[in-house]
Amino acid sequence: MPNSENYILTIDVSSKKIKIGLVSDNLQLNSSLSLELKIINEDIDGFAKRFDMNDVWNKLKKGIYDLVKKKIKSNSFNITGISSCAQRMAVVFLDKQGEVIYGGPNTDVRGIDSAYLIEDEFSEEELFKITGHSPSILFCLARLLWFQEEEVDLYNKIDKVLMLDDWVVYKLTGEYCTDLTSAGESQLLDIKRGEWSLEIIEAFNFNPDLFPEFIDSGTIVGELTPELVAYFNLKQQSIPVVKSGGDTQATLLGMGVIENGNVGISLGTTAPVHIVVDKPILDSNCNFWTTFHTLKGKWLIEGHSGNTGVVYDWLKEYILFNEKGDKDKLIEDFIKEVKPGSNSTYAFLGPELMNFKDQATLKRGVFIFPQPTSIIETVSNMRNFVRSVIENICFGINENFIELKKYSPFEIKAFGAGGMTKSREFCKILTNILDQKLFIPQFKDSAFIGCAMNTLKGLNLYQNYTQIIDDLIEFEQFQIDTYISNEYTNIFKEWKNLKKQVSKL
Repeated sequence: MPNSENYILTIDVSSKKIKIGLVSDNLQLNSSLSLELKIINEDIDGFAKRFDMNDVWNKLKKGIYDLVKKKIKSNSFNITGISSCAQRMAVVFLDKQGEVIYGGPNTDVRGIDSAYLIEDEFSEEELFKITGHSPSILFCLARLLWFQEEEVDLYNKIDKVLMLDDWVVYKLTGEYCTDLTSAGESQLLDIKRGEWSLEIIEAFNFNPDLFPEFIDSGTIVGELTPELVAYFNLKQQSIPVVKSGGDTQATLLGMGVIENGNVGISLGTTAPVHIVVDKPILDSNCNFWTTFHTLKGKWLIEGHSGNTGVVYDWLKEYILFNEKGDKDKLIEDFIKEVKPGSNSTYAFLGPELMNFKDQATLKRGVFIFPQPTSIIETVSNMRNFVRSVIENICFGINENFIELKKYSPFEIKAFGAGGMTKSREFCKILTNILDQKLFIPQFKDSAFIGCAMNTLKGLNLYQNYTQIIDDLIEFEQFQIDTYISNEYTNIFKEWKNLKKQVSKL
């Protein structure tokens, strides 16, 4: 009897890439590929951005076709289900024919021109109390108002408002729907009731029919359209598509973050830090966001560390540009050779405590290090600067971690996933700076795993996520080195004190 090859097709439209994976039904990532995500600047200042949605769809189709074509020759190859997730805050407006009027990424802040309309109706505190999100310029609400005011003809053609993952599901199945993890990032959702906010909809005279019906994450939306079944040369005629939603929630799910007090650190282009709670707790300072987790009865509080992966890529491209060979390995080797504190070399390059309200046009990137003198024999070198950048990333994460712990009466358990967790030395540093044991799953691209977990549940192969995690996910544990962690307590304090001075530049 031939071996069965059952796979779940998983899709992750992240901040920079369209990523597609084949995950086995025992959650082993078999193969994957990624394609660049094309984003167009629509103004000189770079505030208004949009996707080339034809390009997104064509690349998505091509990526799926290329990934499965090597497998379809096998008689035992079988796609049991499909699930997708996508970057939060990205939105798509469709007309009555389902054609795209506008698709915008999470970096489109054209809504800055419409913020006054929101301020006329709601104070920041009032809107935050409803939605758990601030500031308004980042979200779908402000963009919808921008079209209402600036592009009236296009606004009048809008028939459906979808989050990006909702649109991917629509293209795969022809069905309109959303889920709480996606809609929760629109600033149009009542974060306590789990439904579209009629108060907001009525205040701005939106047609309630613009907004799709809700479906639970981890449930079947429909089937892959016959046209796509034929296009991908698939043998099955019936392939269920399961809703996942926001990429962050899928990532947290895939790294095992589901219990109260669990903290998930998603180390991609940016590094949001989330803690799981059992009720919608709202930050009185309107800073940390509250949103829905995949699981019913679970919410997330988010502290966002900023451009961590961006800074890491900048380090490789602009600081180590003359270095030969594998730069990730080089960074790993440099870290090993330098002690905590990087010879009193400190980096201030962006990662820090969440504060989206303070988005200055120009922020200074700074290194602070001892002056080279004849008295001090050891001077800062390339290795010190490299480790200081890594420590800066971990310090920024730690600032958010410290604050989020205050919101949970439950025992804290920390998890991490994403590209940077492939570095064991990075994980060691992060563990000791957090002073918290760190659990890293086997597969670091955990958004794929989260989508596959939703599919397993949607197909009723498992009754709950806890059972899936216990049966199928393996973790590596990074233990605290008490001596190093104590050292980092003082180093972190010094970094914080210096940051206050840097912020005045």
